[in-house]
Amino acid sequence: MLLGRRGRNLIALFKYKFRQKRKKYVSIALIPIIIFSLFKFVPKNLNIHFVDVGQGDCTFIETPYGKTILIDGGGSSSKDFDVGKSTLLPYVLDRGYTSIDYVFISHFDQDHVRSEF
Repeated sequence: MLLGRRGRNLIALFKYKFRQKRKKYVSIALIPIIIFSLFKFVPKNLNIHFVDVGQGDCTFIETPYGKTILIDGGGSSSKDFDVGKSTLLPYVLDRGYTSIDYVFISHFDQDHVRSEF
C-alpha cells in the first residue's frame, strides 16, 4: 500500500471531478488544436495593398491564384493630374502585373473613381 487511504481518496476525488467536467476539459484541449490546424488551410500568399492615391481610397489585392482585384481606383478633381496614369499604373506594374482581373467601384464620387460622365 504505497498510497494509503488518503492517496486513494485523492485519486478518487480527482477522477470524480474530472468526470463531472470532462466535456469542458476536452473542449479546452481540442479548441486550440482545431484552430492551429485551420491555419494550415488559410492562404498564406494573399496580399492586400492600400495604395495612397491622394484623397480617395484604393485597394489592390493579389490572390493566391494569381488574380488581381482593384477596389476604387481613386481620383482627383484636378484635370492636370491623372491618378491612374501617375500613381496606380506604376504601382501595379511595379508588382509585376500588366492587367487587372477584377475592378470594383463602391460608388461614383470623384475621390473613388474619376468619372467623365
